[in-house]
Amino acid sequence: MQRSIIAQKKRNRPIAITDVAINKVPQTHIFGFSNEQNMFIQEMHKEVLRKAKDLCKENNSKSMEVVILLDTHTWDSWIVEGKKDNIVDIKDNPEAKAILDTSTKNSLILLHNHPSTGTFSAKDLRTFCNNDSLYIMTVVGNDGSVYVLVKDVGFDPSGVLIEYGKLAEQYKAQGKKYNATMAVKYILKNAEKYNMKYKKGRKKI
Repeated sequence: MQRSIIAQKKRNRPIAITDVAINKVPQTHIFGFSNEQNMFIQEMHKEVLRKAKDLCKENNSKSMEVVILLDTHTWDSWIVEGKKDNIVDIKDNPEAKAILDTSTKNSLILLHNHPSTGTFSAKDLRTFCNNDSLYIMTVVGNDGSVYVLVKDVGFDPSGVLIEYGKLAEQYKAQGKKYNATMAVKYILKNAEKYNMKYKKGRKKI
């Protein structure tokens, strides 16, 4: 158990972005998108890391986040630069916030980086569920790893959030320190049960 806790702490530790990590970002294989579109998404993942790397230099930090919002109809994009302490708020780009709020259902992709190599957070899950315009959310780790979450037919955002809350409370009652993280991990592992598709890296989805 002790080794598991140590491993988790290491995964959550920010790591520096390198050109090697940027170059090794894999191409996604998302069903419904052409090879050219998946290649464009790959390039946007690289751009997320490039922007985050530049922000780290500007702020003398190893831990900065960047969001790119992508319209799957026009392929226009909007960039939101984070602040120190891993804070990135889409409201900091009013145009991006307006697009998120007014776009048609399942028309946007939200791409962002995690300074660690971790997958989706509880905040990510809430954002994914609370915005009907989001069809896909992706995380690119500072090491170049990529995670993808897609809404499927029958997706019920309220049901997912209710289930997340129940699981987090159950783990908390059991004395689990990372109860929120464990709740998200369970939901991702059982994504199909919640009418979502989840994958890491090059696997087709």
